[in-house]
Amino acid sequence: MQLIKAIFIGLIMIGLAVLSIFFIWLAPVGAAYSAKIMCSAIFVNGLTSSRARAEDVLADNNAMLSLITTNVDLRNQTVSAHAFGFRKRFAVYRPNLGCTLADDQTHITLLRNSTPLIRPISPKSLLTTTLPENVDRRALNHIVYDAMDEPGVRPERRTRAVLILHRGKVVAERYADGISAQTPLPGWSMTKSVWNAVLGRMRHEGMMPDVKSPVLINEWQAQTDDPRAVITYDDLLHMRSGLEFDESYWNPLSDVAQMLFIEPAAAGFAVSKTLENTPGEVFAYNSGTSNILSAAVRNLSGSRMAYLIRPTDLLFRPLGIENAVIETDPDGYFIASSFMHATARDWAKIGQLFLQDGVWGGKRLLPEGWVKYSTSPAENDPDGVYGAHWWLDLPSGRDEDGNPRSDVAKIPQDAFFALGHDGQSLTVIPSKELVIVRLGVTRKRSAFSLRKFISDISNVFPDMPKEASTDIVGDDDIQNASAEGNATLQ
Repeated sequence: MQLIKAIFIGLIMIGLAVLSIFFIWLAPVGAAYSAKIMCSAIFVNGLTSSRARAEDVLADNNAMLSLITTNVDLRNQTVSAHAFGFRKRFAVYRPNLGCTLADDQTHITLLRNSTPLIRPISPKSLLTTTLPENVDRRALNHIVYDAMDEPGVRPERRTRAVLILHRGKVVAERYADGISAQTPLPGWSMTKSVWNAVLGRMRHEGMMPDVKSPVLINEWQAQTDDPRAVITYDDLLHMRSGLEFDESYWNPLSDVAQMLFIEPAAAGFAVSKTLENTPGEVFAYNSGTSNILSAAVRNLSGSRMAYLIRPTDLLFRPLGIENAVIETDPDGYFIASSFMHATARDWAKIGQLFLQDGVWGGKRLLPEGWVKYSTSPAENDPDGVYGAHWWLDLPSGRDEDGNPRSDVAKIPQDAFFALGHDGQSLTVIPSKELVIVRLGVTRKRSAFSLRKFISDISNVFPDMPKEASTDIVGDDDIQNASAEGNATLQ
């Protein structure tokens, strides 16, 4: 009897411990995550509330999220979430800025009152064209349709958009049900590569110093003996800041989870981290660095309003990107690491700009040499897989010693990538003059092989002559064409 009693008490203690862990550690992140992700999925991406919760929040995700209750207010464009009435968080939608986390109704009002007015952007849709005669239409059709299909009975791949540009024109695109060419979709860490372009635009316009200069962060420069004051823009772009940071997405207490969903100031949280390595020496993927760069742009911009229109006026407007948003933290700083939404075609425009060496419509938007810099590893790591906020290889492409593997699908050596959580990807292959976008909600790596997908598409297209134009797409080559629903191969 005493044994049974002891077991019973033990089970009760375990249950109480689990509940404590949930309410103290998991519930705050879970409520914030649910509110923010559902808000963006509904009011930015245009999904129904039921689909947003089922796919964007719950599908193949932490089972504890099912204990979070969400409430959608369509009229006021807010989402609230809580765990059994506790740990309540809000997310509010604002035009031009997407969704932002908030603590209460007073905070929501403050955020709404600080929303900037931005001049409308004239949309410039990409042209479509037929496939070249030397490209196997049937083979490409099979690759695209396979990417949209589910490998099993239970949905796990959930590809939402596939788009291919060849020589600057759309040759293939397909969308999932309820998604169209006008649907902005999240890029997660693809946002980092876009922030690289924002910095490139600022550098070209003389708004920021050389990348080898120390980054302008007031907290670091305020003290003469702060060792972080020597960290440069280049260190941050190449993920060699030396700052400590836990990038574990599975852990609700990790730095990245706390930064994105708990801390009111994502940039301030990242800036507060101490050094664990000498700046510039060790590669360590760190989403906090992108938000430090966001803070630097704020410091360089002078005013808050000038800062909030930087991405629009410097990048989105020249490219005719009409509906893209980069969302902010509660303190009003862009979350440059993770929270940009754009249509598949607009993501492709970012890739095309880099394919064209930073030139658009005959006008140079990025400094000469910026693309080469962005797609080169750090100087002290010539075989590295990461450039300046752009990836130079896909996962599983190298062995433990960093050497290219011979047993994986081959991808052209000049390819570079913007990659994001849940299977987002933007691939640029200069030798093929290809830009490939794939967006979805894929949380199981086994559900979709990005490497095989990119390799198969690349093999269908021949290499282009090196003397081909580097400025194929521009204002004269863009028309206001519509591409709704499930457009297929051209």
